[in-house]
Amino acid sequence: MNRRNFIRSASLALAASAISAQPPRPKTLVGIQVAGHSLLDEGMDRCLDTIQSTCHANTLFLYSHSYYAAHQRPPAAYADHGVPIRDERGRKITRVWLRHRETAFKGTSLSVPSPSPDEEYGDRDLFAETAEACRKRGLKFYARILEPGSKELGGRVPNFERAMSVGLDGRISSQPCRNNPEWIGFWDGLVGDTLRSYPLDGYQWGAERVGPLSGLLWQGKTPSCFCRHCETRAHRQGIDVSQAREGFTELHGLITKLRAGGAPPPDGVFTNVLRLLMRYPEILAWDYQWRRALEEQGKRTYDLVKAARPNAQVGRHFDHQNTSWDGIFLAQCSYAEVAPYSDFIKPILYHDILAPRLRANHLEELKKGPLSELSLSQSLDIFYAIRGYDPKLQPKLEELGSRGMDPEYVGVETRRIVQSVAGRCEVFPGIGVDIPNSIPTATAKPGEQKDFGTQPASLQAAVRHAFDAGASGIVISREYDEMRINNLRAIGATLRELGKA
Repeated sequence: MNRRNFIRSASLALAASAISAQPPRPKTLVGIQVAGHSLLDEGMDRCLDTIQSTCHANTLFLYSHSYYAAHQRPPAAYADHGVPIRDERGRKITRVWLRHRETAFKGTSLSVPSPSPDEEYGDRDLFAETAEACRKRGLKFYARILEPGSKELGGRVPNFERAMSVGLDGRISSQPCRNNPEWIGFWDGLVGDTLRSYPLDGYQWGAERVGPLSGLLWQGKTPSCFCRHCETRAHRQGIDVSQAREGFTELHGLITKLRAGGAPPPDGVFTNVLRLLMRYPEILAWDYQWRRALEEQGKRTYDLVKAARPNAQVGRHFDHQNTSWDGIFLAQCSYAEVAPYSDFIKPILYHDILAPRLRANHLEELKKGPLSELSLSQSLDIFYAIRGYDPKLQPKLEELGSRGMDPEYVGVETRRIVQSVAGRCEVFPGIGVDIPNSIPTATAKPGEQKDFGTQPASLQAAVRHAFDAGASGIVISREYDEMRINNLRAIGATLRELGKA
């Protein structure tokens, strides 16, 4: 071999060696949300075979505690996966899919009891079974949990009422108080023990809640939390508690009167809402502290997960009201502020079901209160303009109950978050598949509301929009048992086309 050929051969060998020495490129995360009973109803291997062969998911998101889940649905809500569909109504399925150690809840009087013998699948440690099944298949295994409230904890968690928020009227409210030591001890014990007990690759948590001001303006709810722990926090922040109480009382009275059909103030509803917010700035300050307490819980969750399992990803689930129509929640804290204590953000971007949710949970509710002076059409136009959606693509008012949002919505919201976090964490949009439309709209006419399954072409467009907008991966949502096989295959085909599978 002459000198030139020798040098060329050696250079090629070195280059090949360098390439082979590089770590393999990480896979694009393709997650799918699954309920524990689906794995067991269909059979672990059969269920995972279906998932991997259709949508090519490489990450399983499984509830650790399904307190807050879509339970008790009629058989029509389920997709045909080739096994008999069971009527979930009347089934007493366990809500705890793992086992906690006795020392997990030392810092609180609350605890997670082991499932009772009469609970279906209560004798199974599904997390241990799933961890082993995923290991054999090369699947990542992430736990997911939604912060439970009084409805979910009642009858399941002893002493839960000690951790709940207190309303302006002195009554126990439906959500936990994040300044209450009982709740802090319960949540921290639950998170830390879950990660110490199982070989998880990630942990996704969320709190599907709104603050006291949003709950009042959108739903007419009595504001909370006014417990002694929150009042102590307010004092530390220099907030006048008596003024906060007085302001919320005045605003609650105004909204309650309007929602009951009372006459609006002569100088206008919206003007009076603004007047009260200006006269009582403590309302906004109090509401902001509610959000700060939520983010403090987020920081603790991140630290707890990393302390127990440093390589596990910590993700934040933001529900539909948080991502898409609660402007107060979005204004209180940016995604950029959440990124430092999140490895990923999973925003709910269910384009189909947003349409009826937008009408029922946003437009019609605001019409009863602060935006009663606007027509529903005017409110919809403002909403599209503020959120940056193309009104030519998106449904008109009369279409909100009969068709979904255009997949453009997925791209707009994904891009917004990707640009906000600026590479400090990953973004995995939740792509909604076949979520039943069971939302009544007060002003809908016959034919304006129906159940519509996600169309494959629309679903494929949503996936493309997500990745075009900079998503690092996707989470196929809401629940596997609702997803039709043809739609899972459509996602898989799109991922292959994009080189993501």
